This record gives sequence, C-alpha cells and structure tokens, in this order.
Amino acid sequence: MIGRLLRSISGFSLTLLIFGCIWLGALIKVGNFPQIIMPSHSYEEVLENGLKNGQHIKGEIVYSLGSFASEESYTQYEDYRTASKTTGYYYMIPVGEGGMAAVFVRKDDLDAMDALTNETYEYLMGGDAPQTEIHFEGVAVKMDKELAGLEGAFREQLEYMGYTESDIQEMLSSYSDGECLVLTGPADMTTAYVMIAIAFIVLLLAIFLLVRNYRKEVAYDEMKASGMTKPEGMTKRDMSTMTSQTTYYVNK
Repeated sequence: MIGRLLRSISGFSLTLLIFGCIWLGALIKVGNFPQIIMPSHSYEEVLENGLKNGQHIKGEIVYSLGSFASEESYTQYEDYRTASKTTGYYYMIPVGEGGMAAVFVRKDDLDAMDALTNETYEYLMGGDAPQTEIHFEGVAVKMDKELAGLEGAFREQLEYMGYTESDIQEMLSSYSDGECLVLTGPADMTTAYVMIAIAFIVLLLAIFLLVRNYRKEVAYDEMKASGMTKPEGMTKRDMSTMTSQTTYYVNK
C-alpha cells in the first residue's frame, strides 16, 4: 500500500501539497487562522461577557479609553536602518464587567478613534452616549505575543489610571484567565479570506490529484493480479481509461 501511495505522488501534486501547507502554516503563524473562520462575537457580547483568548470578534467598537502604545516599522540593514514609520496605535477598551483589553487601530481610523475616545470620556462624565463607531474584525490574542513591550505599556497605563497591581490581576482573571489580550486583525479582511480560500483550494487540488493517481495504481495492480498483460506500447494511463465495448448486430 505504501509503495502504491508513493507511486501516486507526482511532482505537480507534491509541489501543490508543499505549497499549500507552507501557505497555511504562514496564516497560522500570523495568529488569525483558524480563528478568523470561526463564528464571530460582537463587541456588545464582549462588553457583557468578557473576552477570551482566540475569540473571533466582528462588529463596532463603541467605547475607547485612549491610546497607550504605537506600532512602528523599519527596515534593518547590516550597518543602519531606515527611519521608523508608525503603522498604527493601540487603544484601551472596556470588556466584560470592569475589565480592560486593547485594540489595534491603523492610521486610517486614528481620527475616528480619537473622536470616540473624547465621546467616551464625555459619556463617563454624564454626557450623551458615544455616536462614533469603529468597525473592527479580528482575533483576540495574548498581548505579549503581539508586540514586545506592549503588555508592559498596558499595565503601566492601568496603573496611571489608578489601578493597583492586585486590582489589575483581579481584573484580568475575571475576564481573560489572567491574560492581557489585544484585538488585532488583518488590514484587509477580504484579502485575508481570499488567501485562506487559495490555501484550501491548493490543498484540495493536491489531494484530488493524489486520490486520482492512487485509484489508477489500484486499478493497474488489480489488472496485473488477474493475469492481464499490458499490450505492447500501452501505458498505465491508457489502461486506466480502457472501457469495454460491445457491438450488436441485427439479424436480417
């Protein structure tokens, strides 16, 4: 059986299988797969029930307590690096009953998030409920895995807001199993879903080719076992497509 399976593997199907596995592994390493294809939870649900690591969150962010960290990117060369470029900011948001988490906001949503922050504080002071909403879709991940130093900045901000270390630990254990969580997602969800679909299509195509070739090998082995010989010049592919034909004659 193993030998038959090995004979079924063609160069093309093997290439597709390896490529699909590498692509899928890269999506998993990013941290948004497979959670991003799981049923989603709205931010309203998160406000009521708290946040858990790995949850797929989709909906409108309706409260913000301000930015506490930024993300910067640069290119490192052997002797120097390019100037840092800010790609986004991390904002603190309420989750669960008295809990806090973070959400990554790209520069395109910065003005709207600042407006939502001002509206949130006005609401806490007795004003109207915030009207600005920020659409978000992504996954809750452990903060220490997202960006070096992010969890430290998050805890420092909570201390600045008046929370003690014991308060912070109690807060985190009440909604996230003691973990600092951040909501983060791809810049373009459509692109992310297309990449996931391509990875699955490539894998399914590789599996289809393997199964088809394996069936041909089974048919060929069965024909050999039954004592049939291969006509001269005929390949295994030709034999796998052979069909029996019957000719009918009409008596006159």
